[in-house]
Amino acid sequence: MNNKVYLHKIATVVPDFYYTQDFALKYQTKLLCDTSKKKLFLDKIYKDTAIHKRHSVISDFDKHYSEHEFYPQSEDLEPEPSTMKRNDLFITESNSLSLKAVKKLLDTCAFGVKDKISHVITVSCTGFAAPGFDFHLVKELQLKKSVDRFNIGFMGCYAAFPAMKLASSICKADPEARVLVVNVELCSLHYQKKFDTDTIVANALFADGVAAYLISSNESDSEGSKIIFNTFHSHYTDNSESDMAWKIGEHGFDMKLSSYVPKIIDQHIGGVMDDLFNKANITQKDISIWAVHPGGKAILEKFSATMDLKKTDLQHSYDILWNYGNMSSSTIMFVLNEVLNSSKSGKIFSAGFGPGLTIETAIMEKV
Repeated sequence: MNNKVYLHKIATVVPDFYYTQDFALKYQTKLLCDTSKKKLFLDKIYKDTAIHKRHSVISDFDKHYSEHEFYPQSEDLEPEPSTMKRNDLFITESNSLSLKAVKKLLDTCAFGVKDKISHVITVSCTGFAAPGFDFHLVKELQLKKSVDRFNIGFMGCYAAFPAMKLASSICKADPEARVLVVNVELCSLHYQKKFDTDTIVANALFADGVAAYLISSNESDSEGSKIIFNTFHSHYTDNSESDMAWKIGEHGFDMKLSSYVPKIIDQHIGGVMDDLFNKANITQKDISIWAVHPGGKAILEKFSATMDLKKTDLQHSYDILWNYGNMSSSTIMFVLNEVLNSSKSGKIFSAGFGPGLTIETAIMEKV
């Protein structure tokens, strides 16, 4: 009996509109900085992100305020859009972008896979609706009405790991299952113009991105390279709930992002990896590929230093950060897509970090 569970193909999609980090810095400086001290602070944050550009479902940033479609037609963006207005746009865009991603995914899978999809798992922390984009996908793609749907909501940047674990468990319990997973993260909807460190850092890092992927126990559901799941391991750190948090506010969702987050990860990642390696019965020397969630430049640097890695070992993570920014839970799937499209095979270490502070890790293998 085949106990292997495969991550077959990953399709990634981003909104058409994008802006460079230089543009974002100039925009923010004009909007928020009335002192040279503020300008210097903003300059330091934005120029140290290792991000070149980011995508957004909001194109107002590139328009004269008189042409705004989402924000008020005022130079200072006041009054700021309500949480309801932001979520309404999430509903529209999540339906559209998720469908685009899944159609792109199915084009890369074996003929007939669509009709075999038995489960749909959706992942997002940037918006909600019932029925949500999970229902929209089933209806628009004309999937079986008996498809089981699950939503992993509001978990943050590490949420792709619970989604993969759930899909893997489903496939192990039912070898005929085909699980479609879709991450939709539209972080730019929650842009806020407060001048505090948490908000400034969040505004400098986060972006929009969508990933759709197929997981099953049937090797023939796709051709070419695949990723096999081996071992997952989850860990939360003590006394760090307040260092990274995500809550619903009056004008969008509010991010708490302490500057201590990279240090907290640095303090715990070694022990977490020891537990994971013991669980998988391997050592660090067995790892050929590193796929780490690029939550920010500082996180990648701390991880590299702790694990004695070269920057090139995390090249996939740095490339995604540079080209897309932090797209919350979608980001690690963009990284794993880079892994699938590369020529290198072997054992993969993957990790994600998020509210709690939670560290999710996995051992996989590209074949």
